[in-house]
Amino acid sequence: MASGCVLLFLIFAFHPTFSYVLDGSKDADIITEYHVKGESMDLMSGVLKPFEAWYSQKNNSSRIDYYGGMVKNFYIGENDENITKCYLVYPETTEEYTNNMRCRGFSTDDKPVNIFPSLETYTYTDEVTYNNKKAQVWKSESLEDGEKEMNTIYLHEDKGSYIPVWLETKTYNEWSGSLMKHRIVRYFDVKEPVEEDFNITKVKECEDEEIASMDIKDSGTDNTYPSEIDEAFFSFKIQHKRNYKGDEHEMRRKIFQDNLREVIEHNRKNLSYKKTINEFSDRTDEELAYLTATKPSIITDIGSVPFPYSEEEVNRLAEELPENYDMRIDGYISVVKNQGRCGSCWSFSTTAAVEGALARSNGDRVLDLSEQSLVDCSWGYFNGGCYGGLIKSTFEYILEHGIPTERDYGSYLEENGYCKLENMTDVYRIKGFGRVPPMSVNAMKLVLYKYGPVTVTINASPIKYYASGIFYDLGCNQRRSNHGVTVVGYGVRDGATYFIVKNSWGENWGEDGYILFSTLNNNCNILEEGFYPIV
Repeated sequence: MASGCVLLFLIFAFHPTFSYVLDGSKDADIITEYHVKGESMDLMSGVLKPFEAWYSQKNNSSRIDYYGGMVKNFYIGENDENITKCYLVYPETTEEYTNNMRCRGFSTDDKPVNIFPSLETYTYTDEVTYNNKKAQVWKSESLEDGEKEMNTIYLHEDKGSYIPVWLETKTYNEWSGSLMKHRIVRYFDVKEPVEEDFNITKVKECEDEEIASMDIKDSGTDNTYPSEIDEAFFSFKIQHKRNYKGDEHEMRRKIFQDNLREVIEHNRKNLSYKKTINEFSDRTDEELAYLTATKPSIITDIGSVPFPYSEEEVNRLAEELPENYDMRIDGYISVVKNQGRCGSCWSFSTTAAVEGALARSNGDRVLDLSEQSLVDCSWGYFNGGCYGGLIKSTFEYILEHGIPTERDYGSYLEENGYCKLENMTDVYRIKGFGRVPPMSVNAMKLVLYKYGPVTVTINASPIKYYASGIFYDLGCNQRRSNHGVTVVGYGVRDGATYFIVKNSWGENWGEDGYILFSTLNNNCNILEEGFYPIV
């Protein structure tokens, strides 16, 4: 899980240009001891996420509950060791039990999470009335690579301290003026925290939980001029609201420097695709594990239905296939979604394949199926909710239990939730699923054309900074697969063949949420594990 404990997941292209704050002269100190309730509303998706949070700078501890305590996150700082112990409490459903509470623990070098933003990049601008009380208005603005982000926070004053009550974030396309992101967070019922609320020993599910460590790797150095690094890193911190403490600042700078060097060196080679600095550029691979939480299946795993063609038949039929085939053009593919800060790529990639297969068979009607139902209910099939899952096991679960629509089941939560499948009267089913013969480009093309989308596992570590073009990395398949994506077509550009791959990192990543993978040499393991639903 990124940042040790939590990372708000926001992906968009970034090139260091400039950042600025509005003129102003007031100072304000936001409270550092609090218990607060609130809700976060994404006005683009309509998702409302209620939360309750506790924070104590004095006791070096914090806690965040989501959805009325369905998920509880404890962050207990060890003052003498500069270590934070994190305990995540969540519901789990298997074939034997429903919604039993479980506890997962680990340690990190990060500080306990403070949900109130830092005013480091904000400036006082005005005073308004909010909830019948005067509120100070503080704003920050940043302009990066054609995206203008505007943040506005309202603060109530109480005995010389300032309490956030309202926060709005808007992101615009500078050239078109279109609104790309819009989020509002409301804070209310602020009071002093009670030390007992941080007491993890009172949480019975965590009584026997052993704490695993999360190692932070040091990064190397490069020959980029320090002043250039510092300028780029400063812009990065402003853009992504980073506020490092103590030794963490230098550690993050080294990681950023390493990633910036990788981007610069890659783009100088003028290859078929470009990389860019983005939200992930100060994080280690270990911290970003939640983005790539699909686990590879056993190499001998097959689908519920044997592949119906011999190698000779595949190669013969492949000669009759069109040179380009894109299921998006046919209207079979649902919109690109965003898994957020939950390692549920396995859920999104299998759901997208089922949606596409059903659309091909029911007159182009694209269903919006529930990824959340898989996160909540398929623990008994070797899946782990927001902590990762298996492609083959997920198709086995869908074959046995079906999958409801998001409208019936409920919105995606970005959290492990209570399983509600027993309340569903209508679910959509598949007749079976097959496995694409490994290492065969022709077999992959044939399945795409005859059956529909294919869920595959890849090594996603090198693609985090992908921007556009046909991606090919000779060393990408030297590491194991760690991420689930959905192949929705293939094509040829300037003599180079590629697969069209739908990701679950939002529309602002890559080419509107997609990546074009070269078909050469099992690029990033894309030909090793492919499963397709049969409807």
